[in-house]
Amino acid sequence: MKVSAAYLMRQLALGGFFLSVAACQSADPVQSAPTPLPDPDPAAPAAILGALETDALAAGQAIFTERCVVCHGPDGQLGNNGARNLTKSNLNINGRVYIVTKGMGKMPAFKDQLTEQEIEQVAAYSLTLR
Repeated sequence: MKVSAAYLMRQLALGGFFLSVAACQSADPVQSAPTPLPDPDPAAPAAILGALETDALAAGQAIFTERCVVCHGPDGQLGNNGARNLTKSNLNINGRVYIVTKGMGKMPAFKDQLTEQEIEQVAAYSLTLR
């Protein structure tokens, strides 16, 4: 059976027509605009960060009380066993995380005893002792 070019063109046109009709029928003809989101409360991020910071510092204080008070004292000034006076330390958070993780001098390394998060928490808490 021989098919003419005109026949093929009509078939392609009809196929395209039916595809476009089907696409139109599946789409919702009356689409409403999406509901806009309310403007975020500018105080919300600060409140969330404040709550997270408070929780992290409380966790850090608990770790400090359990692991560090013996040498550094509750206020960071004791100095037992050669411990540094934390109130006079000029180390930033990164330096304190490094020291707690790796240890230095007589201070033991806590990398195998505390998680990274716990080390960050206790280091952050130690900054409050300044």
